Amino acid sequence: MRDINFLKVSSLLSAIAFCVATVTTASAEEIFECPKDEFWMECRAAQGDVLAVYKVARGSYDRAYAQVKDGHLADFTQALEMGRELVDLKEKNGGRLLKMVHLQLSWGHHIDRDQALAWLIEDLEQRDLDYVPVLINRLAPGTIQ
Repeated sequence: MRDINFLKVSSLLSAIAFCVATVTTASAEEIFECPKDEFWMECRAAQGDVLAVYKVARGSYDRAYAQVKDGHLADFTQALEMGRELVDLKEKNGGRLLKMVHLQLSWGHHIDRDQALAWLIEDLEQRDLDYVPVLINRLAPGTIQ
């Protein structure tokens, strides 16, 4: 019985050590500093929690897209910036979100058309995204040959 308890404790300690070693974005103290209110997810995202970054970015995209559906131009700035961050972190859904934002930019749904074009050109230069030239030409025909 003593050996089983020893194995349980050593397994628990190994699991804790693994978790501590793999948490690279924020320390446990920082994570617990986020108040449990309506801004909890934003707090976690600011600390580098990848899932929280995605959830905040997706929420930002959804709010902007709701404005587009109502026939208005929208601000996709936060969704774009966080989508870029997710792509740079190689988060699997980050590329999908960034492409969704890029599509909205190319359709002229962002509040500043010139800024949208600049962002698309910037992402063409800085990231390996093969679909961006088509979107740039959709937004500003003749820009990319």
